[in-house]
Amino acid sequence: MEECRDRQRQAEQERDYALTHQKKVEVPVEKSVLYQRCKNCNQTAYLKAKEKYDTQREKLAGRYKAKTTMYEASMFLLAWYSVSTTIFQIIQSKVFTSDCVAFIDTVRTFLQIVAGWIILAGKEAAQISNGIPNSIVAVIVDWLIRILICGGCMAGAGMLAVFIVKKVAELYKKNCWDMITIMVTLISVAITIYFGEWIKAVLPINLLLLLLLVQVAYVGIRWYVKDWREARGYY
Repeated sequence: MEECRDRQRQAEQERDYALTHQKKVEVPVEKSVLYQRCKNCNQTAYLKAKEKYDTQREKLAGRYKAKTTMYEASMFLLAWYSVSTTIFQIIQSKVFTSDCVAFIDTVRTFLQIVAGWIILAGKEAAQISNGIPNSIVAVIVDWLIRILICGGCMAGAGMLAVFIVKKVAELYKKNCWDMITIMVTLISVAITIYFGEWIKAVLPINLLLLLLLVQVAYVGIRWYVKDWREARGYY
């Protein structure tokens, strides 16, 4: 037993010495490469397989492109047919046409009222020029004040409108730019046009305003659903 222990102890010492004093030697290893040419091979099988693969790949790419073109053409024709029939039905629908005219007149009247307020504010502010003794200078100051107030208000309103439209477009493109939106829009427009009289009988509301409210509700729902899915890691 003592002899075995001495041998074991000696072997452990040699192992520890080898671990602490070993040298790293790089030994080149030759790795085999798939389809690498060797002495007894001329890559005939590989070249045939590669040629067959390239041919099939080109055929599949052509078929995919043809099907994609057919799908896009079909969707374009379907959209064109839907839009054209909807426009023709809008022309024939007296209820929807009258509601569109009423909606446009309401918006025009509102803009005229706002423009009248702006012009009135410019006139009131231009009364400052009455205290100027020189009539020519007073007229110049009067018109400058009117132009500055009216132009500034209109420019501010235009910039605000552009900002709102840009934000709405970004929100719409981010959350609703897909086929579902097209289908919802076409279906809502078709229902509003074809069943406009029944809708007016049940709900006395402007049909064009109803379409806008439906779109606003749809965008809000899509926005909420996408944020909900992103918060839970579904995207």
